[in-house]
Amino acid sequence: MTVLTLEELAKLNPERIPKFTFLMNIELWKKIDTKLKDILSRPLKIKFDENIRNYLTKKRGIYMFIIEPEFPFSPRIDYLIYIGRVIGTNNFKNRFQHYVKAIGNKNVKRNIQLLTNLWPEKTYVYTFELNKSDDEIKEIEKQLVNYIIPPLNNQFSISEAVNSRSLYN
Repeated sequence: MTVLTLEELAKLNPERIPKFTFLMNIELWKKIDTKLKDILSRPLKIKFDENIRNYLTKKRGIYMFIIEPEFPFSPRIDYLIYIGRVIGTNNFKNRFQHYVKAIGNKNVKRNIQLLTNLWPEKTYVYTFELNKSDDEIKEIEKQLVNYIIPPLNNQFSISEAVNSRSLYN
């Protein structure tokens, strides 16, 4: 599948040129429950492209889209741009059908266009299979989104995150 070019994305979103500032708030990071270090300790890392579903499981849990620019120097610099969840009767394999269909698609929401097209060859997905209830998975996602504030998430429930969202638009 062919991704949308930066020029195509800019034409589709003339009010907002696709660029990002990454907000890093150490005070919010300190609020992340330390138990998550063990709960989210074994991710499966998969390159995001049209073949991703071949590597995904029929499990539930948390997933993160990460941009890995592969700069030619150290230290390594990666960007977490989106955190999502898979709950209920859904699974990773089914959930990502939506994202694969968005590659090259001009008729999807702006954030999905950017997530699936803007960084081809540099986007990876980390999946965390969790044997937890739907409510527990929702709570883990909520905590991560509110305290990390990824630029392509848009539902925040704490004032610091809600106020910070305007930096990304």
